[in-house]
Amino acid sequence: MLCRDLVAGVLLAGTLGACAAVDSTVAPRYDTVSRSIAQARNESILLNIVRASHDYPLSFSTVSQVIPQMTNTTTVGLPSFLEGPNPQCLNVNGGALGAAGAARCLTPPGTPGRDIMFGNTNNLTNAIAVQTQFTLSTQETKDFYNALLRPVDLYILDFFIRQGYSRELLFWLFMDSVEVTAGKNTIGFQFNPPYDYGCPQQDLRKRCFREWTELATITGLSVDQHSDTGGGGAKGKSGGGGGGGGTAVSRFCFDDVLGRRGQAAMEQASPGRVRELMAKYVDPGALQALSPKCGDPWPKQNPEEAGTDTLKFHVGPQKFSILPRSAYSIFQFLGRLLRQSAGGTELEIPDYIRVDELRPELSSVLEDRKLLNVVLNQSSSECFAETRFIDGYYCVPEEGSANTKRIFGLLAQLLALQTSASDLAITPTVHTVQ
Repeated sequence: MLCRDLVAGVLLAGTLGACAAVDSTVAPRYDTVSRSIAQARNESILLNIVRASHDYPLSFSTVSQVIPQMTNTTTVGLPSFLEGPNPQCLNVNGGALGAAGAARCLTPPGTPGRDIMFGNTNNLTNAIAVQTQFTLSTQETKDFYNALLRPVDLYILDFFIRQGYSRELLFWLFMDSVEVTAGKNTIGFQFNPPYDYGCPQQDLRKRCFREWTELATITGLSVDQHSDTGGGGAKGKSGGGGGGGGTAVSRFCFDDVLGRRGQAAMEQASPGRVRELMAKYVDPGALQALSPKCGDPWPKQNPEEAGTDTLKFHVGPQKFSILPRSAYSIFQFLGRLLRQSAGGTELEIPDYIRVDELRPELSSVLEDRKLLNVVLNQSSSECFAETRFIDGYYCVPEEGSANTKRIFGLLAQLLALQTSASDLAITPTVHTVQ
């Protein structure tokens, strides 16, 4: 009897056994979440460019928190069965059962007739619960839009120049217009398709906006910073490298080393283009007249001049002034390019506009000439980013989109620079997947 009770206890413990496991493997799940966040960021940028191409309002948000969880619960139980002798098969007198007794023995008795009964309604169960929660923060604050709509400062442009981005690419994105003043005459160049391709008729040398981005590249146009430690009431941008707690101000300048690098890159990507630019648009001695040079002493500035970034420079007697874009206007500019490439409404092209001036092309990037490469409703096996809008399916192809990928990275960095912790105060939990 003791042995039977022991076996029954062991079997009973087996039927009640259950296993609950929580997934604690970090590497694959971290990789999955990281890839998903990157994909969401890229597709959000693409969607805002598409919105801009349709004159829809832009919308900015960010994922501020992700909490993935997984629980695996397994239960194992024995099937229902009875244990113990069948009393109908026993003859109390110890004799033979006879025919009638044998028939009763073959008939299973009711459960009360047995000594022990085991049972479990579920023989084997396994339940996996996967849960992912993320918090979406909307960027709808005064400070965020104040930074988004403000023209990009020169010291931020200097950040990107130092990261190795093509300066020709940066000039296309950050320069809204170029004004050239010679004597009392001022000519403006702005690329705003389809209304303006940056080729004003009053320019006798037939220069367009594209030529100015190329000339800025091969002449070494860059940004120089200076820390004004004298105080003087200046209210410039606060710099991180001022040392003495002064005010950091920025200016356009010309770097000879960057100029030689730009010429070498353009000669590789577009052989003969440097010679063409030099012959048609650069006067003899103009390269020596570029002013100011990066690293030259800064002239003494009054508080009003030091309080704003200097967006002007000189080439001999000519004065140049550049109006920079804001982060918001960069999206608008890319939206216009997308609408143009997708076959948007085109005005009649004037005869004085050259064909190669209709769409931005980079002359100093060997692997990709297109500034923006987004296709609409075209089959593509691989997409770097994709989204849908009212007129169809937009895709950034994996191949042939080097500059577009760089622009996406640049826009993500620019938005992060324009975002402070206070901009993430509104944090509703918007979705739970189980």
